[in-house]
Amino acid sequence: MKITTLLENTTKRKDLSAEHGLSLYIETAEHRILFDMGQTDLFSKNAATLGIDLSTVDLAVLSHGHYDHGGGLSRFLEINRTAPVYLSRYAFEPHYHGTDKYIGLDTTLAGNGRLIFTEGTTIPDRGITLCSCSQKMQRHYPGAFGLT
Repeated sequence: MKITTLLENTTKRKDLSAEHGLSLYIETAEHRILFDMGQTDLFSKNAATLGIDLSTVDLAVLSHGHYDHGGGLSRFLEINRTAPVYLSRYAFEPHYHGTDKYIGLDTTLAGNGRLIFTEGTTIPDRGITLCSCSQKMQRHYPGAFGLT
């Protein structure tokens, strides 16, 4: 397995961009997976710089419904016309930092036919298992920890 960071908060390479968020490209013997898509289209620009063709991704996974992980979803759907995108059935619910700043996903994308909403355990293909803990009761509100 090979994991390439396409985007995160920092970079030491002058030819790559950074922003608050995350995007990982995962290659296995059988699969090409995109895990999260950052805030914007920077993940796709970095992928191109790194020689990674996102149009060949087999499937994508969105970890949760915050803009810094799924803000680039529309760009991915443009680049790759076939890969399903797995995400929690709760991903498009409203997410806020505090009471006024919206930090959720672009809700106009919620009806896209390539989105596969999951709950519990999902097996998209041989060798891949996605597990969700969204249905577990939280004992306390963890807070937003400085999301801006």
